[in-house]
Amino acid sequence: MTSPLVRWLASLPADDLAAVLARRPEVLAGPPVSSLTGLAGRLQESETVIAAAGALPLPALQVIEVLQALGGPLVGLDRVAAAIGCKPDDAELVATLTVLAQRALVWPDGDELRMAGPLWHAFEHPLQLGLPARHLLEGASVTELHEIASALGLPRGRTRATALADVCAALADGERVRAVVASAPVAARDLLAKVAWDGPLVVMGIYDRPGNGPLAWALRHGLLVSDGWQHAQMPGEVGMALRGPDWRAPFDPLPPAPDLVAVSPEAVAREAAAAATTAVEQASALLGAVAAAPVALLRAGGVGSRELRRLAKSVGCGEPEVRLWLELAYAAGLVGVSEMRVLPTEAYDGWCAAEPAGRLVPLLRAWPHLPAAPLAADGAALTRDAIGVAAYDLRPALLQAAAELPDGKGAAAGLVDVLGWRLPMLADEPALLDGLWREAHLVGALAHGALTPLGRALVAGASLDAAAASLLPSAVAEAVFQNDLTAVVPGTPAAALAGLLDAAAVRESGGGAVTWRFSAGSVRAALDAGHTPDGLIADLRAVAVGGAVPQVLEYLVGDVGRQHGRVRVRAVGCVVRADDPALLAEIAGARSLRPLGLSVLAPTVLASARPLAETLTALRAAGYAPSGEDADGITAVERAPRHRVPTPRRPERTRPPRTPTDAKALAQRLLSSYVDSAAEPAALRPTPMSVARDVRDHAPHLSTAQRLLLIGAVSQGTPVEISYTDGEGESTRRVIEPAELDGPKLSAWCQLRDDERVFLLPRIESVSAI
Repeated sequence: MTSPLVRWLASLPADDLAAVLARRPEVLAGPPVSSLTGLAGRLQESETVIAAAGALPLPALQVIEVLQALGGPLVGLDRVAAAIGCKPDDAELVATLTVLAQRALVWPDGDELRMAGPLWHAFEHPLQLGLPARHLLEGASVTELHEIASALGLPRGRTRATALADVCAALADGERVRAVVASAPVAARDLLAKVAWDGPLVVMGIYDRPGNGPLAWALRHGLLVSDGWQHAQMPGEVGMALRGPDWRAPFDPLPPAPDLVAVSPEAVAREAAAAATTAVEQASALLGAVAAAPVALLRAGGVGSRELRRLAKSVGCGEPEVRLWLELAYAAGLVGVSEMRVLPTEAYDGWCAAEPAGRLVPLLRAWPHLPAAPLAADGAALTRDAIGVAAYDLRPALLQAAAELPDGKGAAAGLVDVLGWRLPMLADEPALLDGLWREAHLVGALAHGALTPLGRALVAGASLDAAAASLLPSAVAEAVFQNDLTAVVPGTPAAALAGLLDAAAVRESGGGAVTWRFSAGSVRAALDAGHTPDGLIADLRAVAVGGAVPQVLEYLVGDVGRQHGRVRVRAVGCVVRADDPALLAEIAGARSLRPLGLSVLAPTVLASARPLAETLTALRAAGYAPSGEDADGITAVERAPRHRVPTPRRPERTRPPRTPTDAKALAQRLLSSYVDSAAEPAALRPTPMSVARDVRDHAPHLSTAQRLLLIGAVSQGTPVEISYTDGEGESTRRVIEPAELDGPKLSAWCQLRDDERVFLLPRIESVSAI
């Protein structure tokens, strides 16, 4: 028997079937689809259905909830329309059903609607209603059914089936249910009203008094049904009746209108330029800090709060911003992980030497599909969780919603409600949506709630280079040196300028202008790194505005230069030497240096019991300015160690979309090869030999007789009864009509579910004839 979904797919024009394939790309991710039956099986798999439902707008989910509440597998279109308060031909309802049909989640069958199997269990209690009365009472004895019928004023049914049908019909009669409840005791009426609106479950014992409590009254009349253990549930028909004839299920076919404010394009561009400039400065400072001192990972993975605080202090921004730039740098391949440390990659050096626009583009390109939510996270950075997966899909939706705002308008309070309508299954965390809104402004994609040139380029898939270059000025190659021993760069410093100033001064602030401060310690560090006093002054003059530096800075460099190297440290375990015997005598007698265990070897030579590095550190802490020497007496140059890891080749996180031409070609091929099983000639059915091979390989646990039964059923399309264990370990007996066998996957019509299902041969426990 051909399943309804296969028949519906076969009835579609090739263009419409191609549209289904384009909107459900996940069903084509596995082995090639060779038939409409195989496609229908893929479309009904739980994983693919859940993936498709996750991208549905609010009205589509509301229709799914109504269908589940009304029960299946067939629901009349008129009942759906009545439940939401409109006519069956209402344009907005038709548009919503079209959205669902284009994804093969809900499709028409005459004047009725069918829905993909997994969606019948999408909501635990759809519309806060319970299961249908027939489902709740299917385990009731004939005596219990007669008692309910008597309480409802019904005649006693001759058989259990008659009694069950009479009770279910009475509970589906809204007028009768309301009349019965109107005659109930006050406590029972209050209980039933609360359950009807707040949810179908009642905890046994809370409202019950032995024999005559409100719960007992409701149970006797079938208005609540006990599960035999801890809960009683109100049948869905009763809940709808007690809500009254005027109650309608929620249906919001139109997106909410955000609060808008007027904003000029010039203001948006200025704000975007400021945000982009800050982003480049903070990201550059962060990666510089990582290059200077690699970041340690937690044993459980990720960057912990201690390291994040250290980086935030170094960069001069908050921890949330550090999380964002670190995640983007990792996604852009600028940092990687090696030996439980975060290190710059080989790509970092080229990125660092680029212009500001060239530094922004890789970060901005990585942002829309970043699989993390750094501004909404509390745990370690560079870890992955469910919120990050939601953020991956929400950022493009946020940009698209901003792109649809009127020209000259920005969203005053964000687009939370709009995203909640577009992707309700993902946009249910206010903290996540607020974090994404702030991210978009920090990276320069949004400004004043409106899309910026950078954001428009992201939405259009256009090149970001031109947009970034129009907002970000070139790097500044000159600095303003002031008499207070500071240097100010009005803008983003060029890599060479930043490297020079970082070597000789301490960076104090960022923002629109970056400030460095010189001190005796910072100048000494530059001399330790290989600069000479004259060479350092010459380099500073070369980058100074006007070609001159303040005299006070020259004096500082000269004073430190004269002191630098007067004391030399040689690694012999180690040796301290100087040309001035009085200076060495002073050092040898210094109380603060006693931990070094200094001893006089000669008037100009001391021996230290500590290693070279510790001796240098102690002498500098005591106020001296020693320099290191190698074993030949040549001054040792102290340079910060350079740590790099290879640039990772991360796979693209987005699968290239199937082109319309590919989808249409596949649709035409599937439709042309379809043959209705009712008229299918025997020559086109699978050969017993090929079926026997698959059954033998994937169901060796069945007996020979059972395998022969299954082979015959698959080869001839005849019904057979199986005992089947599902993925949750629940065993059921079903009558199936096999349609197609693809390795271990058997697509068949299931009479138990009245729908097509995919069965795995290893989970079929037994096979019997019917």
